[in-house]
Parts: sequence; structure tokens; C-alpha cells
Amino acid sequence: MSKRKYYDYIISNSTNKTKSTWDIVRKLTNKRRNNNKITSIKIKDKLINDTGIIANSFNSYFSTVAQTSYKDIPDKNCVWRSLQNLNHNMLEKITPFYFEPTSINEINKIIKSLKTKDSYGYDEISTQILKISAPFISPPLTFICNQILNAGIFPDRMKLSIIKPLLKKGTNNELKNYRPISLLTTFSKVIEKAIYKRLYRYLDKRKLLSNDQFGFRANLSTIHATNALINSILTALDTNKIVGGLFCDIHKAFDCVNHEILLTKLEFCGVTNIPNKLIRSYLESRYQRVKITNIKVNSSWELVKHGIPQGSVLGPLSFLVYINDLALMLRKYGTPVLFADDTSVIISSPNETEFKEMLCQVVKDTVKWCNDNLLTLNTGNTQFMQFFTKQQKIDVQVSISESIIPDTTSIKFLGLLIDNKLRWKAYGNELAKKLNKACYAIRIVKSSVSSKSLTSIYHSYFHSVLRYGILFWGNSLICRDIFRIQKRAIRIITSKGR
Repeated sequence: MSKRKYYDYIISNSTNKTKSTWDIVRKLTNKRRNNNKITSIKIKDKLINDTGIIANSFNSYFSTVAQTSYKDIPDKNCVWRSLQNLNHNMLEKITPFYFEPTSINEINKIIKSLKTKDSYGYDEISTQILKISAPFISPPLTFICNQILNAGIFPDRMKLSIIKPLLKKGTNNELKNYRPISLLTTFSKVIEKAIYKRLYRYLDKRKLLSNDQFGFRANLSTIHATNALINSILTALDTNKIVGGLFCDIHKAFDCVNHEILLTKLEFCGVTNIPNKLIRSYLESRYQRVKITNIKVNSSWELVKHGIPQGSVLGPLSFLVYINDLALMLRKYGTPVLFADDTSVIISSPNETEFKEMLCQVVKDTVKWCNDNLLTLNTGNTQFMQFFTKQQKIDVQVSISESIIPDTTSIKFLGLLIDNKLRWKAYGNELAKKLNKACYAIRIVKSSVSSKSLTSIYHSYFHSVLRYGILFWGNSLICRDIFRIQKRAIRIITSKGR
């Protein structure tokens, strides 16, 4: 009974109930988090254990990843070529954009909208402290924010980032397996949100962002992107066309954004004069240092010449502007579906020869666009898949710079495993494994939590996994097996028989 009361208290008083629920499940099932502790790093095939060298190596890698990618691209002076692409794909005359002043009421709303966290940037001021202080500091903060919007200068002290390496996949002693997460100053987030709201409202009102881009946009999600992809495939199959999808992977896209090209694209979209000057000020003269928590060491500060800070408010919107004309270019050949840097295009044609020609042209134009915008198409992770039902699969070979793109039978798209016949069998097997593990977890924790907490655990641990993408697979053959597992989970919770 004490144990149940204890865990109920933790869940009910938590600001992030889902996270607390997952932590309790992990504790009760003895399932530990992935080991993200950094104790050694491989540099030039040598394992380095020195903490100072480890931290500085991470910082050097994150701040120079763009230059490493650029060496494979023949022409580095590409600003005018990216502008040519814009002129070709966006012909409409754009009216200039200007920042409107902010108010105390708006700044208070922005502060309230920030997630309450104990984490902080280099200034050691968390959002929790900021929210407590809001009634006293919002008037001077509003004044400072308006000065920034009027002058077009972003304060240098708000451009210092603490970087935490986050393991994506693979072994934890390879630099390339990590991505940088920026911990910015809390005041920077407030000012960025004020800029973001004005800039996004302008881009959205003028319809400057492509409708094929679903990432980092209001009222659009991975489900909307998946729906657009599958709908375009089914529409083509219904008219007996040959259908294929090219799923592109852009190497370190956020880290390789070129500032001059981005500012040129913003200027083309009407973000000129002081607004453009402010974005330039925000991007340039940024410094970062890497903090590795488990060995309690910081690297030295280093200047960041490329990319946009991951974990920032303005970064994602800036990236959408940067990649926007790629969607417009791909629209000539088929149906592009973009979710941030995940770029896919569905190509269809009634004629086999025409289909192959279109596919080759899409690959050429995508590689050219990447070169013009100083990005690199990752040939190792780029895949092609032909979709078919009754008609025979045609023989297609796609290559990029003498590298053959693999023709696959299933592909992971925004968390869903899609197969070439849209039968969802592979995804059903994967989903069943996850749900069976969740059933086991519910059975284990049942004796230690109340029925209310157990229902909360079900929704966090089981139902959230079950309902994702159900719009697409919920009427396929796999649904019977999946819903049987759901019934078993409910029987465990309610202590009922068959």
C-alpha cells in the first residue's frame, strides 16, 4: 500500500506525467536507460581516455562538420546558384517584411509557454527561475526585446551555447554517432520566440512555405506527412501507373546550413533591411563549448561558422526557408513529402521508359540542388522502393556518383515501416513485439501501483504505441493480432478472464 501511494504521489505531482510514468516502469521492470555515458572516444583509430581531449574533440567535430562535408562538393561559391534556383521556382513578387514591436503582455505569454525545466545554459538561469521572476522582469525585458527588433542586433551574450552530445545510434565511442543539442540562455529563447512568431506569421500569410513541407509547422504532423505519401501512392496505383519512391537522406543537414545562402533566401522572401540584419546577427559570431556531464568536463569555447543551433526556437524555421525550394523543384516530377530534412518524392508514370527517365532526372536535380546549397546527399542511407500490387515489378537501377542506391522491399518512414505492397505485415510484426513488451511491463508493475496509475501507464506505455499510424494499418490484415494484444493488456489491468 505504501509503495502504491508513493508512486501515485510521484505521478500526480509530476510536471511531465508521461516521463515520470516511463521512469517508474523502467525502475519496476529493471530496465535501464541506454548507456550514454562517454568515457572514451576513438580518434584516428586510437581510443582516447583523457577527459579534456574528449570534450575538445567533440567541440571541434561539431563546429567543423560542415567544412568536412564541403570538401566533396566541387563548387563552393554557390550563393548566386541558389538564388537562380529561387528565381526559377518562385516567380511571385514578395512584399518586404518588418518586425512589429512586442508588448509586456506578449512577453508574459511567451514566458508562460516555456516548459518548466531545471536545465540551463551558460548563464545558469533556468526557465523555472525565469517564470518565478516574470512579474518583476517582463517590463525591462520587453524594452530590451523592442530595442533588438528596432536595431537588428542580437546580443552577443545570448549567442553562447552549451552543447551536450546525444547518442543517435551505434557505439558510444564514435564521434559521428552523436548529434549536438544546444542549451541556450533562457532569455535568448524568449527573444527568439518573439522573432519566430512574427517571421512565421509573415511566411504563412504569404504562403511562402511549400505545402509539401510538414515539419515544424502548426497543425501538421508526421501523420499528415504519411497520409500525403500513401495517398499519392494509392492514387497512382488505382490508375495502373508504375509507382516508385525515392527516400533521400541529407548528411548533417542542420549543421551544414550556409549562413550567406540562408540570408539570401530570406531576402528573396522579403526579409530585408533590419529583419535580415537581425537574423545575420543571430547566426554570426556564435560560440559554443561542449559539456560532458558524466565526466564533469567542459571544452574550450569555439566559433561556429556554419549551421543553425539545434535546440533553438529560430533554428527549425530557418531550416524550412533553406530547404523550401527543394520541394518546389521536386514538384515538377512527382509528389514530394518533406518532414524537416527527411526528403521523399513519389514518382509515377504509365510508361516504363518515361518512369526511368523521370527517376534519373530527379536524382540528378536533387544532387545538383544539394551541391548548389552546400549540402551532401548521403548515398549510403538514400533508398529507392517501387510500389506495386498486381503488376510485375520492373527492373530499375538508380545510381548517384557511381554509387548504386539499393532497391528495398520495406522502408522506415517517420516511425512507420512501409512495405512495397502496403500490406503492413512487417510493421505489424514490429508493433506486436513492442506491445507484448508493454503487456509484460503492465503485468510486472500491477502489484506496485494503483488502478488509476496502471491506467496512466497503459496510455503512456501501450496505447500511445498502438494508436500511432492506426489510420493507415488499422484496416489491414494485421489489425486482428494487434487488437488481441490490446485485449490481453486490458484483461491484465482489470483482472478479468477471457
